[in-house]
Amino acid sequence: MADVKVENITKRYDDLVALNKVSFECKEGQFFTLLGPSGAGKTTMLELIAGIKEPTEGHVYIGGQMVNKLPPQERNVAMAFENYALYSFLSVYDNIAFPLRSPKMKGLITSSEERQRVQEMATLLGIEKLLDRRPQHLSGGQKQRVSLARTMVRRPDVYLLDEPIAHLDAKLRTSTRATLKELAKEFGITIIYVTHNYREALALSDHILILREGIVEQIDTPENIYHVPASDFTAKLTGDPPINLIDGEVLGNSKGVFFSAAPHFSFPIASELTEKLKNAQWEENDRRMVRIGIRPQDIKISRERISDMAFDLPVYATIREGENSVITFELKDVFLLVRTDSDHYKVGEKLWIQFDQQCMFFFRKTMDISK
Repeated sequence: MADVKVENITKRYDDLVALNKVSFECKEGQFFTLLGPSGAGKTTMLELIAGIKEPTEGHVYIGGQMVNKLPPQERNVAMAFENYALYSFLSVYDNIAFPLRSPKMKGLITSSEERQRVQEMATLLGIEKLLDRRPQHLSGGQKQRVSLARTMVRRPDVYLLDEPIAHLDAKLRTSTRATLKELAKEFGITIIYVTHNYREALALSDHILILREGIVEQIDTPENIYHVPASDFTAKLTGDPPINLIDGEVLGNSKGVFFSAAPHFSFPIASELTEKLKNAQWEENDRRMVRIGIRPQDIKISRERISDMAFDLPVYATIREGENSVITFELKDVFLLVRTDSDHYKVGEKLWIQFDQQCMFFFRKTMDISK
């Protein structure tokens, strides 16, 4: 295995900047995830590491060696694509075994070792009964597991996995995530993984890089990505229902500091949080503004006033989700979502709402939250 270092990588296509001065380091044996929406530059980054594309600027290092000028076959990396890329004229067995039969592997692995590796990987991914079939006789989920097995059967320095389980159903996604985590732990392999699914990223990764329109938004542990997001964008990317983001004015008087987003939506800020609020606020039309973030599960609702920190709003909608309900309240420009274990609230009913301020975030505005 080897580490991967990306240094000030920029990739341009004429006037389009797909990646802009991206830098990160994936240590040997680490599970490192690139997380972001479509078009963020995640796949482009993998292709640059693999050597499929060349950077406009910057350098890629694998195992301490700069590989900018090395062709893909000399970088000793294995890549699994979202689109399978299987050979239709070969059986599943031969598709999985294909990397073990390359000229570079000649003399390094025996026929019995090949069978053992193929069988081991097929069993781990639950496709051991499909080895005699051709790809055209497989479902989309089966093809994706064959593609993943073909990538994982070799022992390269780095695995590059691009949305490798995106087409699996929910049950298979869960089991395959567990398999990937098990493989990473058992073999100490270096994995750079691409996904737009925050649950996958949080469940699998040692470190996560958030990409936004080709720019690094945050690099951190899964715990910090979720619990200490560096921006409103990172916070919005991780959570379902999504985090509530609300812009409002910062007001102060002899009684303390208040956040106000509408005439009937105002509450005092706990004194120990005022420094964090101050660091995030900005000036807009001679007003001090701040964007607060609060996750739906960190909000209490009640028919009775909870405390002096509470405010009241009418219920806009209710949605039952398994054992929980999501209650929606309408504000001036956005909806406020609250997750609760009760479904006894009615549309139009006024409820008291209180934020757990120890779970509240303060952000500078970097995105439009009305869309």
